Amino acid sequence: MASDVDQQAWECRDKDDQARTAYNSPLRSTNRLLAEENMRLKKLLRENGIAWSPVAQAHLNSSRSTKRHTRSSMTSKDLGRPQFPMEIILKILKFALTSQYPIIDPLSFTTSANLTDKEKSRGNQVAIHFLATCKALRVEGLRIFWTSNDFVFTTPQAVRQFAELDSRYRTPITHVTFRVIAKYYDDTPNRKHSLESTYHHSMSRQSKLKVYVRPRETPLVRGGLRSYAWTQIVDFLTGLRAPYDPKMQLKEVPRPKLLPSLSSLRLDLVNFSDNLLPFSGSEFHDATSHEFGCSLNEIQITGMPAAASGLKAAAELSGLLKDEGLYLEGDAAFHAVCNRSLRSLPGEEWNLSRVVRAYDEDDEDIWSDLESQDDFFMHHNHTKIGMMPAAPPEHGHPKSTRHEDSVIWKRVPISRDSKVREWVQFCRYGGQEVKDHHSTSDEEVYCPNCGEMHPASVLSDSDEY
Repeated sequence: MASDVDQQAWECRDKDDQARTAYNSPLRSTNRLLAEENMRLKKLLRENGIAWSPVAQAHLNSSRSTKRHTRSSMTSKDLGRPQFPMEIILKILKFALTSQYPIIDPLSFTTSANLTDKEKSRGNQVAIHFLATCKALRVEGLRIFWTSNDFVFTTPQAVRQFAELDSRYRTPITHVTFRVIAKYYDDTPNRKHSLESTYHHSMSRQSKLKVYVRPRETPLVRGGLRSYAWTQIVDFLTGLRAPYDPKMQLKEVPRPKLLPSLSSLRLDLVNFSDNLLPFSGSEFHDATSHEFGCSLNEIQITGMPAAASGLKAAAELSGLLKDEGLYLEGDAAFHAVCNRSLRSLPGEEWNLSRVVRAYDEDDEDIWSDLESQDDFFMHHNHTKIGMMPAAPPEHGHPKSTRHEDSVIWKRVPISRDSKVREWVQFCRYGGQEVKDHHSTSDEEVYCPNCGEMHPASVLSDSDEY
């Protein structure tokens, strides 16, 4: 055995160095210095009663007129508005700053091609100007805004830009959605490519695929049709890396990730073709099964290709889940139509729902038996159960007709786009959903010889297994 001194190093990019480089980029440093200088100059002008804009002039005039009055000495009539208890004000504030629709690309400019027509026409979804009324409402309003809304990111750059937000607002966020729109490039002009009609059941024929034409380079450079799909998912995930913070000098533990409390992730895969996409590479495996492996309690995926490339990617993405984590897969939610806005697609029930790595046995024979099963692709890339903390159990579930140790209860959305959830039980050995009306008695489930439940006996209960 080689000693630690002789151990060969493996090649990689250091995440902390990359975060520091991004933080200290020349353009960002210049903008930060200019912003700080601008604030100092504004403060100097304000202290001397000099306005730098019409808005500032109006603010100075109003402050002069009320300069000798204190809030306690003014009546509600003098204030021009009724007095409300703070509890009522906070309820109004939460109502004004909570949107019924997800906020798309917060802190970033949205890309028109990544939005549907309805999303483009919504306009302002919250009364964001409420935050400018006073400092107290701004502090409380910011907390409400970032904790009470859902967020959708359509580009990896929008995820990285989210690092500009203070960590105290990012930390409570537990769920986000990544809308990953596959891009295709070709250096052969006038060559057309189509998205197959099997992409979604509502499509009756093939759809013309938008392909970006690129100039042909030297023969040494690999040309032809190229895709930015699986690698784009990697870029989304690596955007969740810990941003650099010069105030934090941690030597013993790593810096917290962009969203430290993230426990649920939805991936809307758009225009992921069954026929055109290659297999995901080693970088995809490293991100899903190692760097961010065993970090989520639930992952929802729509638009996953049904081809072998999609099966492999599904196996890799299940590595993001903790032991006993919930994996959901459904029909595509969007279709990127050539030269048009994004189109929403209907969807109902989840096509696949299962719990990954849910075995409670340490026996090597059990593990070897599972490796021989056809559905082992969902966990063949991952470490054995128990190496990392499991997903927390969900309490309050109904009583199962099966033995409690043989099932895991999860609250599953009743449909692809619904927030309403219902209790569903999953087989602990196979991970599949268990239907009560398909279940048998305990004597039929458990082995009559040893009294234990074997994977083979569960899988033979029903064709669903």
